[in-house]
Amino acid sequence: MTNPVLLLVGDSETNQNLYYKTSFLAGDPFVYVENGDRRLMVITPFEQGRARQESSTSEVRTFDDYGHTELVRELGDRSKAWSTMVRRIVKEFGDSATVEGSFPVHLADSLRSQGVALEVDPQLLMLERRRKSDEQVAAIAEAQQATERAMTQAISILAASEVHLGVLHYNGIPLTSERLRSEVELSLTRDGMDPGTPVIAAGPGAADPHWKGAGPIQPGDSVVLDIFPRSKTTRYFADCTRTVVRGEPRPELAAMYDAVLHAQEAALREIRAGTNGKNVHEAVLAVFREAGYEREEGPKFIHSTGHGVGLNIHEGPGLGISDVELLEGDVVTVEPGLYDSQVGAIRIEDLVVVTKDGYRNLTQLAKEFEV
Repeated sequence: MTNPVLLLVGDSETNQNLYYKTSFLAGDPFVYVENGDRRLMVITPFEQGRARQESSTSEVRTFDDYGHTELVRELGDRSKAWSTMVRRIVKEFGDSATVEGSFPVHLADSLRSQGVALEVDPQLLMLERRRKSDEQVAAIAEAQQATERAMTQAISILAASEVHLGVLHYNGIPLTSERLRSEVELSLTRDGMDPGTPVIAAGPGAADPHWKGAGPIQPGDSVVLDIFPRSKTTRYFADCTRTVVRGEPRPELAAMYDAVLHAQEAALREIRAGTNGKNVHEAVLAVFREAGYEREEGPKFIHSTGHGVGLNIHEGPGLGISDVELLEGDVVTVEPGLYDSQVGAIRIEDLVVVTKDGYRNLTQLAKEFEV
């Protein structure tokens, strides 16, 4: 048996390993095979020209080069034709391949029945993708700058709002989460970002960390602004969270904000290459314990301290309960938070690059609670 080759099959809009390896964005499935210096992409004929211009792959061929059309006619089954074509492609490299955990089961079964030995690696390319190059860090930093501009716009609107009939008004119109979210999305779109659905969550409902937010914003309520867009050009994500209040906050919220800020500072002090991500998380827990936030009732910390960011918004490494060594070039969020369904939520999030001796913060936005 020859050495296993790398085999990726799918579309690169949803399969980020494929995009990482090819730098080619396509919504239709294609095949990528790599072994040593040879890197082959096999794609539908009408995408061949664009693939040769845009892809980083050294060799681009088409399905027709492997008889796909004839196989469809002969077999009368597109699924069988597809798997037979993939088998022909792999055969050029050997009789075995390494695939990712999301590799289609039906295709795996078919390839194995045709004599291809498949090794499934659930962590395929994850370690390689964690170590961001200078170019990749620059792409994330550019996306983060667009995120901060959108965040600044949202905060400036909140700061300029006025109280009328118990809710905030901006330019004489009630200020809702939906209205503020649309301003964020507009800013991001103008900057060439795919905005996703930013979290603009105010009041007690924000104690659900992924509630997107809805309805009028009241003075004195904490407003969690969590913005995580993806660049339409580079495909890299950014991630930033700030929590602000317009008006006089309840004492409980002010105390929660101070604790979260101190917890984030403690976490950041732990970050450097070689550190265990679990230790970063423990630093946050220690601050919350000291502040008295581990009681059965009241505000709680209910998620991990952070996660990796890259071609996926959530990728390795995690900063939580699992043992994982931070590597130079990791890009991670540091986002402790406290949540109380009676009073609301506080979360503060920065995006940092792990370095040999510490970290470089890609987030330059100020941290101010009252605006």
